[in-house]
Amino acid sequence: MVKSLRYGAFIGSLLFGTVLGVLWINSAAKAEAYKEIDVKDGGTIAGVVKFDGDAPAAKMLKVDKDEQTCGHDNRMSEELVINGESKGIKNAVVSLVEIASGKKAEVLAVSLDQKECLFIPHVLAVSVGTNVDLLNSDNVMHNLHSWSIKNPGFNEGVSGGGKMTKKFDLPEVIKITCDVHKWMSSFIVVKANPYFAVTDENGRFKIENVPAGSYKIEAWQEKLGKKTVDVTVKSKEETTVDFVYTKK
Repeated sequence: MVKSLRYGAFIGSLLFGTVLGVLWINSAAKAEAYKEIDVKDGGTIAGVVKFDGDAPAAKMLKVDKDEQTCGHDNRMSEELVINGESKGIKNAVVSLVEIASGKKAEVLAVSLDQKECLFIPHVLAVSVGTNVDLLNSDNVMHNLHSWSIKNPGFNEGVSGGGKMTKKFDLPEVIKITCDVHKWMSSFIVVKANPYFAVTDENGRFKIENVPAGSYKIEAWQEKLGKKTVDVTVKSKEETTVDFVYTKK
């Protein structure tokens, strides 16, 4: 009987300690969470993500199914799109790392479409908590498969003209593929704060309304990886930051 009581007390203290630990972790996470404030006289970060050297040859996609909708074997992969003249890299995501507080995240209607058996856009960047409409503008079935670690995964079919909506609450880079059409791929990049941008066809980006201060800013590109540099933002001024990648 005594042994049983001691064992029960041990289990009770263990469970109590676990609960305290979970509460501590949750409170710590909340304390470290991004805080939305009214930013006055913020600055701007602008620049370009570009490639130095001879650009690798673009890969061709193997389109071997539903050719009437998807086309034929004449499409280029979007895993690395480099402007021939400026050497700017399209679809890189540039973002501030671990900023504690700043502007409010805009609540936007965001969608990732499937059209002619390609994802549009190829790279989509969103703030945590965003609902993303996953559309199918084709007249054939697509099957959306997410390759996530932190956010709940999904592997679901979407009929022609249909859609489903998914919410992404945790920051991470999520690859999205189609199990029906194996050449299809895209990325949803979920960020912990609203200070991010996706580069245009010339590799350019702009991040606005940043509180004055010193930060780390990061570029991510699906094929070339990450680059991080330090940046100092001054009130009402534009700071230039360029990222240069070379062939791996």
